[in-house]
Amino acid sequence: MKKRIKKWISLGLVLLIFGGYGLYEGGYVTDFFDKVPSIKKESQAKTTIQMPENVVPVKLDHVVDGDTVAITFEGDPTVKKVRLLLMDTPESVKPGTPAQPFAKEASNYMKKLVSGAKLTLEYDQGGATDKYGRVLAYLYADGKNVNELMIYEGYARVAYIYKPNTRYLKEFNRVQTEAKKEKRNIWSKEGYVTDKGFQN
Repeated sequence: MKKRIKKWISLGLVLLIFGGYGLYEGGYVTDFFDKVPSIKKESQAKTTIQMPENVVPVKLDHVVDGDTVAITFEGDPTVKKVRLLLMDTPESVKPGTPAQPFAKEASNYMKKLVSGAKLTLEYDQGGATDKYGRVLAYLYADGKNVNELMIYEGYARVAYIYKPNTRYLKEFNRVQTEAKKEKRNIWSKEGYVTDKGFQN
């Protein structure tokens, strides 16, 4: 009886292995990921920028849009907006203006990156705030550079290049070139991205 059970178990394992191989060879597994490019691309997204030691820990209050988050500093309950350096995403919350293409997608991806993550800020060499009082910084989520990931996934373009706040300009331009080549998100719409912003 025991030998018969072992025999059936062995046979079942063989069928399972070859059946799974057949599905893979038949293209069913790869077809699934090809039809859902966002899963395939985002799972491969990696940052090349190493988080430095001199970062400032912050807590997320809420995501404003794809390039701005609201945070609080440790020991200070005041909510402040952080504008991520060297990048720009389509408008989604500008008063009197309808959301631009990919604006909601950019905002949602930002939420995915920062929600529940350990957040830190890195300042550049220039001013720490802009004329609107927003903090200017690079944002890290669990040690990953969020600015770079947004550009890599094609949710943001490299923009607002003002020296000396250009520490990671080379890295950002490199991943933007790749995003543009792969026609990810904002780059999938011909003529949509311009040097001055986004063309509706």
